[in-house]
Amino acid sequence: MSGIPGHRVIVFLQENKTTDFYFASMAAWGAAVADNGALLESPPNFDQPHDRNAWVHHSMGDYAAVAAQVDSDVVIPFYSWLAKQFVFCDHHFGSGSNSTPGHMLAVGGQMPTMKNPPFVGAHPVWDLPSIFTVAQAAGVSWAAFPDHSGYPAKLYRSLSTPPGHANVHPPSQFVPMAKAGTLPQVCYVWSPGGYDEHPPLVSDPTYVTKGHDLVWQRVQAVIDGGGWDDTTFVLTWDDWGGYADSVPTPSIETLPDALHPSGYAAIGGSRIPLVMFGGRVPQRIDTQWHSHASIPRTIIDLLGLPPMNVPRVDDAPSLAHLVDSTVSRPAPPAPGTAITQPTPPSVRPKPEPTAPWAGPLGQPMPPLVTLDGSVVPAPTDGIVHPRPPRPHKPV
Repeated sequence: MSGIPGHRVIVFLQENKTTDFYFASMAAWGAAVADNGALLESPPNFDQPHDRNAWVHHSMGDYAAVAAQVDSDVVIPFYSWLAKQFVFCDHHFGSGSNSTPGHMLAVGGQMPTMKNPPFVGAHPVWDLPSIFTVAQAAGVSWAAFPDHSGYPAKLYRSLSTPPGHANVHPPSQFVPMAKAGTLPQVCYVWSPGGYDEHPPLVSDPTYVTKGHDLVWQRVQAVIDGGGWDDTTFVLTWDDWGGYADSVPTPSIETLPDALHPSGYAAIGGSRIPLVMFGGRVPQRIDTQWHSHASIPRTIIDLLGLPPMNVPRVDDAPSLAHLVDSTVSRPAPPAPGTAITQPTPPSVRPKPEPTAPWAGPLGQPMPPLVTLDGSVVPAPTDGIVHPRPPRPHKPV
């Protein structure tokens, strides 16, 4: 694909949601999403186990994740409006673990770990390719806006040292750069703690609203800077967060553990919502299976970048065909204004059939591709215990 001249892609990565948990309202539009009734008008106000151990036991059927659904029109009205007006992906998925594997899969299509390294103090740094190294080599402008601690950019050597480090900005810089019209062509944007929609360890009933509203304000900043027409936005979440989902994902790549010496699914993990929107994005339910590795692949195609030389990315299904450079879609409502949700179809559409995963299934996860030629084997740190975890109680 030659790419769309002058185009920009902005990826927002928030935290801890499954498709069923966040977007029950999309069932009325024909998405393959459960609507179990009794939708919550405020989200659960506490975190749940959602590491590799919890996900494997949940997938095995002996650990019940939180079977809750929020009323998306009430809790996340801006996201809900976007999902109905643009592209809502109901067969997207991440890794079968928690935050760091999910973030790294979305940035570079590879996971050197299946757990969270220390968030404070010493942490590993990997010399891995990413969408940023691909853009840098092609002379395409880029920027990363990690959280307040530099996570997850600080886990990549190319983002922690010159010259790449100069393109890593604190999260507070996104809005002024967007309003000034100085954002580069590739942007990944994270949120500071308390604004990333991650369930709190200490009670904060506003945690989802604060994250949702920050994304809304960031989108408006791009609009204010004149960037709406030529920007494709991708909004997704890092991992499943310990929430149930009704659609099983294909077992594409596996990793061994104490209970599964021959390997157990690591990609895919649970379904995770993905909404793609922007001035050139029509309305559609996308039923294609794809993982977080499709995010950098889509950017490569939209901007005409060279391959990453990471097979999981280069062979990933692309979403670039869902962007139509001949259309001009209206911008969304401004932050603080009342959102009127679109009227759903009078007859609920049946979900469209989903084609099976086109590639091989049940393959052992291969060693990682590195930039310096070093050998980084598939991760072995995703510990799975004989017994499932205990659910956390509300704080």
